[in-house]
Amino acid sequence: MSKKKRPRPQRRRRRRTSEVGYPSPSERERIIERRDKLLRELIEILVVHQSDDRKMNKLIRRYGPQEVLLVLDTFQKNAEGAELIGDETRVYRMYRRAFARFGGDRPFLSAQEYSDLSFEHGKLNAERTFKSPFPRRKPGARERELRDLLLTDAAFWDDITPPAVPPRPPDFKAPSPGKYDYPARQLLEWGWDLDEEQAKNNARSVNKWHPAVGNLVRMALDEGLLNGWPGEAAGWAPYHALNMLGYLHVHQVAGQLFPLFYQENDWLSDRLTVVWGQMGPRAESPLWDYLDDSRHNPDWRSVVMLGLARIAETNPERRPAVADRFARLLRQASVDDARANAYLVHVLDSLEATEAVEVIVEAFEQDKVDERIVGLESLDILDWDDLDLYDRLYGQR
Repeated sequence: MSKKKRPRPQRRRRRRTSEVGYPSPSERERIIERRDKLLRELIEILVVHQSDDRKMNKLIRRYGPQEVLLVLDTFQKNAEGAELIGDETRVYRMYRRAFARFGGDRPFLSAQEYSDLSFEHGKLNAERTFKSPFPRRKPGARERELRDLLLTDAAFWDDITPPAVPPRPPDFKAPSPGKYDYPARQLLEWGWDLDEEQAKNNARSVNKWHPAVGNLVRMALDEGLLNGWPGEAAGWAPYHALNMLGYLHVHQVAGQLFPLFYQENDWLSDRLTVVWGQMGPRAESPLWDYLDDSRHNPDWRSVVMLGLARIAETNPERRPAVADRFARLLRQASVDDARANAYLVHVLDSLEATEAVEVIVEAFEQDKVDERIVGLESLDILDWDDLDLYDRLYGQR
């Protein structure tokens, strides 16, 4: 009887490193590609298969629990931060933050450049994904170049990529920032780590920080800092100053922060919604005044709407009054203000304002809503079991 062969133990592959503790560039590319594939499979399980346990366990066995947890955490953080209103600003801030950490010798992109290249990258990715025959082919040279410029994969880099803080180029131009006294000048050193706890803990020292409120407002709007070099800590001070104003609940300055909308390379104005929400109901008055003026850009007014909705969410006693005023604005709105009307519908839906359903239905019937922004099918407050409602909305379409 022949002897049974014993299985040969698998030799563990050593990870080659180009720097202490980090994999080589080629190994890094392989890990990123694998994580990208894992992300696609994970999204399919969460969205298409409704978090099927059997499929999730299979994924964990294939990739390992640590990798699945890392990719899942990244996906959830991005999903939680995403919002119809102000999302371009948030995404540009995330690029700016990735550049501060890993930019190296890459060129720094303006908001418009980032938007244009993101569109190009998305188009190339879509063409490769949906038009190419199976199996899915790998990205071409231009798509890889754009992916690198946009730092698309940076969310997966913490454990595999050495920091590469980009040096300030000699020809980089920005206005001279202002001078700040203690304690505000501390914020010039906090840098790109956007840790909420740091501002929250500091704001507990009310007696120390309240005298600095004027400096914090000035810092949040300082064009020299807002347009500063992302690789330098001071370039992040406006973010920290804005956070401090929120945690200090200084509602008196709510209306002084509108100039953040007018920045050419806006990377901060979406945070106003959070800050106004923290300031509470006493911050409402200047926000309603701004919202009532239809001459303001609809996208800026949408941020104000969301700020008021945040106040209502954190102060439930204000929800009925805020929802009622939104509904009245929508009822009185012009067909020419369809973009802003779509945002009004969105915030009413987010507030679960079922009392405003009739006003919303009328707005759609009168073609007052830009359906490219928000469509009927996306609204949670509409009861699609109501056949009369269905016929009303779709019977003549």
